[in-house]
Amino acid sequence: MWRKGSKLIHPFNPELGVGVVEEVEGRFLTVHFPATGQKLRLTAEASGLTPLVAAPGARGHLIPSGEPVVIAGQIGHRLRLADGREIDDADFWPEAAPDTPLERLASLQTDRARAFRNRVDGLRFQALREAGGLGSFLGGRIELFPHQLHTAQSAVRGDPVRWLLADEVGLGKTIEACLTISALLRTGRSERVLVVAPGTLTVQWLGELYRKFHQIFALLDAERLDAVAQVYEADANPFEVHPFGVMAMELLASDRRLAGLALEAEHDLIVVDEAHRLSDPDIYATIGPLVRAAKHALLLTATPLHADPQGFYELLSLLRPDAFPDFAAFEAALSSGEASLACTSSVRREDIGGLPPRQPRRVDLRPTDHAGADDPRSTWLAKQTPTWAARNEKALVFVHGRERLESLRSFLERTTRTRMAVFHEGLSAARRDLEVANFRESKFPLLLCSEAGSEGRNFQFCDRMVHYDLPTDPVVLEQRIGRLDRIGRRKPVEIIYFGIPGTHPDLATLYERLELFSLPSAGLDQSLAGVRHATESAAASGAELDLDELAAQIARERERGARAFTRVFYPDAYDRSRDEQILALVPEGLELLCRRFATGAARELGLKLVEKSGAATCYIEFGARATVDSLPGVPGGSRYLGSFDREEAIRRDELDFFASGHALIEGLLLELEDGPRGRTALLELSAAGVRGDGLLLLHRQGSDWSATAIATTGEARPDWSEPLLEALAHARDADAGALGLDADWPERIQALAAAHPAEGELVAAAWFRSGPPAA
Repeated sequence: MWRKGSKLIHPFNPELGVGVVEEVEGRFLTVHFPATGQKLRLTAEASGLTPLVAAPGARGHLIPSGEPVVIAGQIGHRLRLADGREIDDADFWPEAAPDTPLERLASLQTDRARAFRNRVDGLRFQALREAGGLGSFLGGRIELFPHQLHTAQSAVRGDPVRWLLADEVGLGKTIEACLTISALLRTGRSERVLVVAPGTLTVQWLGELYRKFHQIFALLDAERLDAVAQVYEADANPFEVHPFGVMAMELLASDRRLAGLALEAEHDLIVVDEAHRLSDPDIYATIGPLVRAAKHALLLTATPLHADPQGFYELLSLLRPDAFPDFAAFEAALSSGEASLACTSSVRREDIGGLPPRQPRRVDLRPTDHAGADDPRSTWLAKQTPTWAARNEKALVFVHGRERLESLRSFLERTTRTRMAVFHEGLSAARRDLEVANFRESKFPLLLCSEAGSEGRNFQFCDRMVHYDLPTDPVVLEQRIGRLDRIGRRKPVEIIYFGIPGTHPDLATLYERLELFSLPSAGLDQSLAGVRHATESAAASGAELDLDELAAQIARERERGARAFTRVFYPDAYDRSRDEQILALVPEGLELLCRRFATGAARELGLKLVEKSGAATCYIEFGARATVDSLPGVPGGSRYLGSFDREEAIRRDELDFFASGHALIEGLLLELEDGPRGRTALLELSAAGVRGDGLLLLHRQGSDWSATAIATTGEARPDWSEPLLEALAHARDADAGALGLDADWPERIQALAAAHPAEGELVAAAWFRSGPPAA
């Protein structure tokens, strides 16, 4: 096939231009590319090399005389000129390589049918995921809950996006925020994002963004800030070096200079988790200006409106300062039932329904006054641990105070000869996350946890929760239970606590009377503050608690909260009767189309692709046969084991989820968008209702695209477009000679295209012949 003087094109490196073969040595070619002056040694069988075909009408000049000539035809290595002469193809040099798909098609620089088909799949996939439905939200490795999709879609519908996520604990505010972040990034509405969260939650945010949504953010901790100063100039702005960052709220609040740099970076999206902490003047002074300055802002809080109207108003005024002139006006609107909170979601558990119940389990033990070998709680846990371990069950054990936690750990490890995972404020953020990972993936049956784990963390994979001791603050109790009692949990929440005679105050009995073990306490903050005060006073004075009065207060507060919710209007609030309507917006076939495009592109680029066990699961690697060194955002040598099936990826945490946002999927799309692959083709196919030859043009405008079919008669045939696209699945490469393409063909297809202009950029063109199906 190849000989000295042969001309070729390397479609994966179009910037090289036309190359001429200077030497053929067995399996290797020495090719000179005059346009760049490069001389490369290539494998003769390399799939990226395409012989240059001199199409009828092609222009060029003779070597070495420079005489301009026009090609009339080609047979083997001989070229027939328009003036009747014949020359060897080694003596012809073409004009500059054509630029547009139509020019490339006219000069017969065509790609394989399967490459053209893959470009169509890519266009379809991009259009489907960016359409008006929920495509831009669906790249995350998450179960699709209607209330979360509804909230995220409601948030991004406006511009700017300034939203208060105030759903009850455990309903997925972090997921809603991540859905919104991903949608803004994917649609180009945001380019600089800062997430501010309590220090105990920063690494979790990184994990949620990366593992579930394929978003790579930098942890802007003290170590990273020092690294920026060392690698860049001493006064470099870390928020400009890392435009996607997660920072601890405490660190930002403690350093006014750092807060100033964050303001200078002009983030277009600020996300604040546990936003009720902005009631702290120091935190508000540094983070409040960031929220006000950003175009987009998301505030997350679990404190309901009626529990803290003043705090709720402060958050609303940060997002929409013009909504209410002052707190008095806000209170008046609440009292009159005319408060409309258009930028707020406030979904309650009862709105969703179907959540598994809480199952309190009281364990009565003899009196004790300290942890260790003599503490019956420790002994009880030591006896239970082997049973749970044998069943591979996990228990989250809350212990008040680090010293008590370490004492319990020592006793249990010595007694059971089993390693205990721990989580407390004395560990670094990275170490805490490592302990959680080890606990989840290993045989460790217990995670001993201080109150550092009671806020924001998701431990719903645990089988049960054990309160080694009960907090005097019932709000903390609810925070603890909320680590397991979360959306997506399938089994009941087993809550184990201890009843010990003589304990004062008797928190176990108190919380039973208040139904705090069995019912969520969202919205009871004011009454619970009174309960905390009563327990602390009783502990200090030795007085008995008035259980009847405290229980009555909680009952009244629950009733008041229910009435208060009805006095606030949330435009387009979530309504579970519309669940089917919401899920209907999920584009049908999105995962299947993603798989078809990505696997097709991988094969075209020579990537190693091996099907694995599991739904739509495969291994993809940049192997030795890859025709590209890398992809945008994907370095050479990368390898992935993942699934295109959402349920499989959720079930098997070790798999990547191949979907929108994943580095490989985005890299393949960028390669397709920026490269020449699949832009032209000569096709032989059998399309329903289509007989004859014609021109198929693909135009793109934003995320939308269109196909235009034109018959050889010059007539536009919109009825042909869809059948032709459907028939691409079985299209074959056609031969230019068999299609009868003569010297007038380049001018003819240019005229056909000019007669039927379409909106958008021409991204691909093909000449087709459609006949009856092959026998």
